[in-house]
Amino acid sequence: MARTTRWTLWAAAAVTLMGAAACNDSQSPRPRALLGLPDVGTLAVTVTTSGSNTPSGYTVTVDGSSSQSVGATGVATFLGLPSGSHTVLLSGVPSNCSVSGANPRTVSLIAGLVAATTFSVSCTAPPPPPTTGDLTVTTGTSGSNIDADGYTVTVDGGASQAIGTNGSVTFSGLAAASHTVVLSGVASNCSVSGGTSRTVSVPAGGTASTSFSVSCTAPPPQTGNLTVTTSTTGSNLDPDGYTATVDGGASQSVGTNGSVTFTGLSAGSHSVALSGVAANCSVSGANPQTVTVPSGGTVTASFAVSCAAPPPQTGNLTVSASTTGSNLDPDGYTATVDGGASQSVGTNGSVTFNGLSAGSHSVALSGVAANCSVSGANPQTATVPSGGTATASFAVSCAAPPPQTGNLTVTASTTGSDLDPDGYTVTVDGGATSQPIATNGSVSFTGPAGDHTVALSGVAANCSVSGANPRTVTVPSGGTVSTTFSVTCAATGGGTGSLTVTTSTTGSNLDPDGYTITIDGSFSQPIATNASVTFTGPSGDHTLALSGVASNCSVSGANPRTVTVPSGGTTTTTFSVSCAATGGGGSGEVIGQGQIGNGSPTLGSDATTFNFDVRSDLTGRFTASDYADVHGNQPASLTTDPVADPATSFTAYRNSSSACSDPTRGVEVDAVGREDNGSLVGYTLTVCDNGPAGSGSDFFQVFIPSEGFGVSGPVTSGDISKR
Repeated sequence: MARTTRWTLWAAAAVTLMGAAACNDSQSPRPRALLGLPDVGTLAVTVTTSGSNTPSGYTVTVDGSSSQSVGATGVATFLGLPSGSHTVLLSGVPSNCSVSGANPRTVSLIAGLVAATTFSVSCTAPPPPPTTGDLTVTTGTSGSNIDADGYTVTVDGGASQAIGTNGSVTFSGLAAASHTVVLSGVASNCSVSGGTSRTVSVPAGGTASTSFSVSCTAPPPQTGNLTVTTSTTGSNLDPDGYTATVDGGASQSVGTNGSVTFTGLSAGSHSVALSGVAANCSVSGANPQTVTVPSGGTVTASFAVSCAAPPPQTGNLTVSASTTGSNLDPDGYTATVDGGASQSVGTNGSVTFNGLSAGSHSVALSGVAANCSVSGANPQTATVPSGGTATASFAVSCAAPPPQTGNLTVTASTTGSDLDPDGYTVTVDGGATSQPIATNGSVSFTGPAGDHTVALSGVAANCSVSGANPRTVTVPSGGTVSTTFSVTCAATGGGTGSLTVTTSTTGSNLDPDGYTITIDGSFSQPIATNASVTFTGPSGDHTLALSGVASNCSVSGANPRTVTVPSGGTTTTTFSVSCAATGGGGSGEVIGQGQIGNGSPTLGSDATTFNFDVRSDLTGRFTASDYADVHGNQPASLTTDPVADPATSFTAYRNSSSACSDPTRGVEVDAVGREDNGSLVGYTLTVCDNGPAGSGSDFFQVFIPSEGFGVSGPVTSGDISKR
């Protein structure tokens, strides 16, 4: 096969060259000699064309550079091409013709031979020219209240399409000619620039376009009126009528049988509600209801209401008081409702008024001490709910009242001979304050108004005080009171000396207020049950008497007695006193547990709690806590428990007390107790068993003389029992 091909190529080359030699054309290239195996070759390109509407020819290009024209059916020969692969392209092929096979294509050329390739072209009759085209319509809309549903585009009064306010649509296959385009559905508040109709020429095979520019303005508002009517039947009609509200905004009052009109509402749908309907009334039908207001007209919405007599509604009201500060009102306050019903309420307590009519009530807190004030409204208004409980709270703050003070002037007036050279000492309230005073002089004291004990001491033994000494003087608030001690002195006739008098008291139920020692029947001085006092005066014999001894006590030895005071020296004498237990021979006992004060036992309240069991044989236990007297984070407390704390004791038990309406129902106990700060103090407990537990008639009191402090009051919780 290879040999045959070689022969064919050689033969073709020979024929071609001979043909060329035979042609005596001076423009044709001379053939190269075949001898010597040439290094170039020849390419013969044949073109055949079939079909209709064939072209006159084409162009053959080799390797993109060498070109020749060739007829619709012909041969183009390229000589002297180097051996190897070459690219052959047939161009100039009209669109109604197509080339069979690759175009361009690759042809291999062997040196000295002729290579051949053929392009077969088939042609068809071209389609007729187009007779139709397309039309695109665009809209652009500006302004306010733009038409929400867009517009309609119609061509030649027939084909129509919807188009947005800012959009476009295309009509396809329209005849190539002039067409009328109309934009319709334009809202009355909008206008089309250049009109709604225009003529557009559609080109054959192309697309024409046209646009409509639309501008819109806000239309004037469309308004109307709405009349709301009410019709109410039954009993206990709502006295203040109702409220009609449109769209949750504008409201008007309307009577139980009346009407109101809302004007200038926008035309369209509105919601109408009737509110303020009493609980015993109900609205028939929808509420709210929907109505349509016509433009320029009036629509009516009617509400039918029926009312029934409600059952009586009652509730409760709790009034509470909360008091802070100092010097709280000891007897609490009074709560009054509507100027009528009243109840007592503690400074930190509460009371409840039951069965009040439901509704608004006035609550007042009265009985507030002058040093206390109520914060906020007083009276205040409280709304009692039906079947429930309302609360009215009063906050009270108390301040310590300013002290009431006055002045006390004490004068000493001394006559006679051998007057005391160093004067005297004036003592107020047993030692609270003292000042020296000349034998004929005056001193002044400023202090709290009220009763005070004034004593003149340091009086020489040859001198005596006329009148009571000590004596009680009442100091007026903001004023001055005077008292004068008149002293008379006798000639001593010798030197002076000192006398020390001692009391030693044993037994039980010791005299709580001590005794009085009197010298020569003229000069007196108080002395405790176990204490000493010293007198300085003229030497010689003097008479001493111990008085103020309780009936259950007796003095051992002479009383009065004579004592000789040595000149320039000191002598002593002792009065020994023994006391027996009082109160029924040891069979008495008093027991108590509870509190005084109305507040709960919390820090700062007015409560004082107690728990005791004391017997006439001076055994038992006592403890009390005062929550109004706060020490750090705990209430002040006082405890006597001889078993647990031997330093504490019960020293006297008296089986009656004048503090009680029936003294036989009372008990007084003298004792030494330990305070919460560790100090030991003497005190007196006074109690009254005036009634059964919870009656509020029992009485409790503790007084500490050394501190001038005490608490007392009716027992508000618990009981005291005398046995």
